[in-house]
Amino acid sequence: MRKLIILCLFGALMGSGNDSLNKASAAMRAGMYKEALSHISDAQIMDRSNPDIYRMEALLHEALEDFELALAAWKNCLKYSKDEFISSEAKVHIQNLSTE
Repeated sequence: MRKLIILCLFGALMGSGNDSLNKASAAMRAGMYKEALSHISDAQIMDRSNPDIYRMEALLHEALEDFELALAAWKNCLKYSKDEFISSEAKVHIQNLSTE
């Protein structure tokens, strides 16, 4: 159920022009989370300050139940986000992951 929720929340990320981010998105939708993380690494090389990249990374780590890496990615997402919705989402996830 958690993975389904993560995939549903993910839809907004598809609008980005970053090819690696788009490949990560496609891999994520196909359930290929580790491959998606590989594309996320490529996207981070191209743009280290894109909060959408860190958001997707965090969601992937949550789906893989790697909560420490998810927490770090959410913190980076919050650090770079100027969008109130994404910042709020990151804060909720940070709070939830900090208590686990």
